[in-house]
Amino acid sequence: MEFIELAKNRYSCRAFTDKAIEPEKLETVLEAGRVAPTAVNGQPVIVKVLKSQESLAKLRSITRMAYNAPVVIMVCYDEDKCYSPVTYHDDFKSGIMDSSIVTTSMMMQATDLGLATLWARGFNAAEIEKAFNFPSNIKLACFLDVGYADPENGGPSPRHPVRKSMEEFASEI
Repeated sequence: MEFIELAKNRYSCRAFTDKAIEPEKLETVLEAGRVAPTAVNGQPVIVKVLKSQESLAKLRSITRMAYNAPVVIMVCYDEDKCYSPVTYHDDFKSGIMDSSIVTTSMMMQATDLGLATLWARGFNAAEIEKAFNFPSNIKLACFLDVGYADPENGGPSPRHPVRKSMEEFASEI
């Protein structure tokens, strides 16, 4: 599939089947994240893969954002390893940006493999970091719920095809 078609077809799935993800597909998704670009190739991103019933139950006791996905990928970053251009003095750190690039790469790879995803951020990150005993320098950026879409309830929302016109989206300056 051409990339633009992949981008148009990908949607946020909120209902998954209980079918396990094949190990080779999960490895390919993770590899797409591992090789994704980061600021100055600093690679501050750390990925935690939740597959066990215990870890998923723990997460679901804190937030609904894990839905019923068989795999939830926690995309985190190490604050101590984030790029920060000191010459600009604007307090920028690359952690969220780098995590977003990595998550996007994994999300699009999963879609290309026939998997459904949900990029989730509707949760209290500090609460989850504490529950999973993250060191203070590791920050949770988002989740990527991954699995097979439930054919009855796992389709795109009615908002999926709604997009700004190109004129609203982009302009030359």
